[in-house]
Amino acid sequence: MSLKQASFRQLTAFVAVAHEESFGAAADELGYSQATVSQQIAALEKSIDARLFDRPGGPKPVSLTPLGRVLLPQAEHILEHLTKAELDIRDVASGSAGRINIGTFQSVAVHLLPRAVQALRATAPDITFSLFEGPSSEGLIDELLDDELDATFIEGTYDDPRLEVTVLGHDPYLLLLDPDSDLRQHVHQGSFPLAELEGIDLIGQPALTYQDDVDAILRSHGITPRYLFRTVDNGAVQAMVRSGVGPAIMPRLAIDMNDPGVVTVPLSPDIDPRTISLAIRTGDKALPAARAFVEAAVEAAANVLI
Repeated sequence: MSLKQASFRQLTAFVAVAHEESFGAAADELGYSQATVSQQIAALEKSIDARLFDRPGGPKPVSLTPLGRVLLPQAEHILEHLTKAELDIRDVASGSAGRINIGTFQSVAVHLLPRAVQALRATAPDITFSLFEGPSSEGLIDELLDDELDATFIEGTYDDPRLEVTVLGHDPYLLLLDPDSDLRQHVHQGSFPLAELEGIDLIGQPALTYQDDVDAILRSHGITPRYLFRTVDNGAVQAMVRSGVGPAIMPRLAIDMNDPGVVTVPLSPDIDPRTISLAIRTGDKALPAARAFVEAAVEAAANVLI
């Protein structure tokens, strides 16, 4: 006696006959011929070497044998799990369910990522997320190519045939000052001349962050960057500015724009904003849910980037 050779089709026929108490009614329910249902039940009974139904003949309903009554809840359980598996596979394949691993960095994680997650969950509430914050775009790209991530935010763009990179928008750099800073006297027509930062001790981040871009901008205008304090925490940078320790240049995404303790001012001459992009793997290597996340991120970026 063994159920190892039993097929899902045989179990489906068995459950249908048990519920309908008729081979003919089960055939109608399943869209099979009555002969097909009989063959499936016969094959199942042969595999376990026992009868599952008492067949009185004529118009009387068939009924389960004691062994059939034991098998019925187990067969129902198996078929329920199979149906759930089919639905789960369909949902993942359509991008409406499943788990995706998202790479991010600090400023995106505060302002852009929550909006993107919210936008995706509005259309696909069964998707779950795992988030990984990396120190650099290069490191996040490596994680994506190693299949550790399904999508990742990056600064700038990335030219690699293994990746699909979507530019989400641009994030301008602003100067942060405390409201009582003497540097505010240099603000003219709503912007601050970069040249006035020569010799000024700044608050900033360590290398391998957006600070590298800020330093490059300063040097391109003949200014040697000087830092009094560095921290990887955007909130700590802003807190030091708020305390009057010194000014900072930060991308807008990294700034709490509702902080009354700081003043934000555009820089002059105009400097290029940083580009924020989202990368996924190309072709069928990308999860459908990752592609859906790209669409959600594009929608979210329209509200926070330029």
